[in-house]
Amino acid sequence: MSLKGQTVRIIVNEPWNWEGNLFGTILSDRGGDKLLVKLTKPIKGRKLTSDLIELKPRYKKETFKPLGQYYSVTVLGALVDGKNDEYDYIITGSVTLD
Repeated sequence: MSLKGQTVRIIVNEPWNWEGNLFGTILSDRGGDKLLVKLTKPIKGRKLTSDLIELKPRYKKETFKPLGQYYSVTVLGALVDGKNDEYDYIITGSVTLD
């Protein structure tokens, strides 16, 4: 099952002082081990400001397949600069289909 086009909610666990959840639409689900999500609004990281975030499962051997059954997956998230392939790792949290 392709996750492309699905809307997601990202609940941020770290940094602990993060305010609110993130929402967006999956642009690609690269082989089940990465999601590229276009956020509803840009966020500012340490190095980048972007509305694109790449999510990877936090734990080895975990994939995004549980999202298809409406389970959450613990993720690491990095802002992505679509032009220069720069990454800015900013969050740890969980993602679910919205």
